[in-house]
Amino acid sequence: MTFDIVIDTNVLLHASNDQESRQEDAIKLITYLLESTELLCVDPKFTSNETTNRSIIGYEYLLHLKHGMLGYSFVAKMASSKRISEISHSSNASISRAINKCLSNKHDRIFLKVAINSIGKILVSHDFTDFSIDKRKFIRKTFETEIITAKDYAYEENIPKEEDEEMLEKD
Repeated sequence: MTFDIVIDTNVLLHASNDQESRQEDAIKLITYLLESTELLCVDPKFTSNETTNRSIIGYEYLLHLKHGMLGYSFVAKMASSKRISEISHSSNASISRAINKCLSNKHDRIFLKVAINSIGKILVSHDFTDFSIDKRKFIRKTFETEIITAKDYAYEENIPKEEDEEMLEKD
C-alpha cells in the first residue's frame, strides 16, 4: 500500500534554515520520502509552474520555496517523478464548521482538509501557533487525523536516527 503525507510549508523551509533547531529532522524527513514510494498530497490543480498552478498548497510552496532550497528541490522531484497526489479539500458542512471554528488561517484549513481526506491522515507541521497542542488533540479526536512534527514522523516511520545509526555500526 502506498501512503501519502501532507507537509506544511514551514517544514520544507526549515530544511534550508541553518538557524532552525528542527532543520535536521526536516532534512531526514525529506530524505526518507525521496527514497520511499510515499506520495506528497496537495489540493487539486497543482503544477510546479506559478502561472498555471491553482492549488493553495502549491501556491504556498511556490511563494516561499525558492530555487536552490532543499524544500523546492524536494517538491520538484516529487512532481517530476509523478509522486504528487491531488486530494480534494471539500468537506461536508459540519466538518467545515468545526475546522473554521478551530483554525482562523484559511491556508491552514486547506492543509488540514487535504490531510483529513488523504489515505495517511497525516499533516507534518512545525507550526505550534496555529496548530497548538490542544488543537492537535482536538483534530486527532474529531477527524482521526494526526498533526505531527518531522521528528515524530521519523520516529513513527522508524527512519534511522543518529543513535540508531551508531547502534547499527556496533553490530
